[in-house]
Amino acid sequence: MKLNRWIIWAIALQLILIIATSFMFNNKKSTTTSEESVRGTALSIWVYSEGLETSINEFHQTYPNIDVDVRYFRSSDHLFTELMAAISANAAPQLAEIKSFYGIAQLVDAGAVLPVDNLSIPEWKKLQPTFTEPFHYSDLDWAVPIGGSIPMLYYREELPKNSQKGSFTGWGEVSNAAMETNLVGNDGGIKGHWGIAIDKELPWYLDSLNVKENHGETEEYGKFNSAISMWGEWVHNLNIMKPITHRRAASDFINGKIGLFLSTSEQLMTVERYIGGKFQYNAQLLPGLEQQGIVPSIDGMIVLNPTPTKVKAANSFISYMISDTTQNALWRSNGLIPSRSDVLLKLQEEGQWNASQKMILDSVRMFSAKKPAKMDFERWSYTQSMLEQLEQDTNHAKEKYFEEEYETWLRK
Repeated sequence: MKLNRWIIWAIALQLILIIATSFMFNNKKSTTTSEESVRGTALSIWVYSEGLETSINEFHQTYPNIDVDVRYFRSSDHLFTELMAAISANAAPQLAEIKSFYGIAQLVDAGAVLPVDNLSIPEWKKLQPTFTEPFHYSDLDWAVPIGGSIPMLYYREELPKNSQKGSFTGWGEVSNAAMETNLVGNDGGIKGHWGIAIDKELPWYLDSLNVKENHGETEEYGKFNSAISMWGEWVHNLNIMKPITHRRAASDFINGKIGLFLSTSEQLMTVERYIGGKFQYNAQLLPGLEQQGIVPSIDGMIVLNPTPTKVKAANSFISYMISDTTQNALWRSNGLIPSRSDVLLKLQEEGQWNASQKMILDSVRMFSAKKPAKMDFERWSYTQSMLEQLEQDTNHAKEKYFEEEYETWLRK
């Protein structure tokens, strides 16, 4: 009887040991799996802004458990084209940068992007409404704005000599300044004009040309007709803008080959750095833009339907990019206008900015929000192609055709 009792106790003890061992093993396995899940979280991020590289590296140092795989693109339209192809191939990244000009409607309609409401972004209420509006579609927000920029006219300081205000008040004055001679040969003959150049994002700059003449047409279409006519006149009649040279426009201005340069406010830091003391220059808002309203270029981040673990990592990245520290740094190092209202207000209150920087920060009061539409990317691509064709048409005979075709496209 005693022996049977000992056998029963031995069996019970063995069962207890087996259960305890099993519990410890499973608990350790669960903990290890959880740790590996956090440690192994990887984010694939596609961006076109080179200025984000420093912030991305600093994010990785702050969150070492999140591995960041970054792919850089030469332009926003190149990224968007590749992104649509990657979505079709089920190979999209978890995060991607997007321009406010186009893309959000197409991505939403394709069911590829996660709405902001599904994310955890406590800083969302601090963002400027004019920065979030271009990403608001079908009653939801689909991208988190990181920052923005405005179109600006850079020019050699000696050129607006005929303007009473010391800056350009109209495009006629700009054209006259671009026709000023910059080189005189040994025989005293004129060798060239200072000229003008326009940066790469042609449709944005075309929309920003507030040319008042409308030749009896409606204001909207008359403005575009006049802007297109002036564009063609610069290239073909006045010979002050070389055709299809937009990708080298910045370097031509910095190297003193041209006198006037239409570009983004983000270029200000680059222009200051590389011109140094070679010559004196200035920058201003485009003529007439204060009356028309400024449509800014806004860079946003979208999340493309990742797993729950990657959504948390994406939240961490976006929150880092719109933190007050990062927003402040993006302005100081890259000239990106903060998307956060509180950060912008603090910067505006600082008294250390030069005239151009102060003008950029104060320009927010003139911002005009652009709502997204389904045909945005097609319209952007069409306008880009149309302007390039116009510049290459040596006899300028097709100008009216382009104007009429553009009007037809706008009415779609």
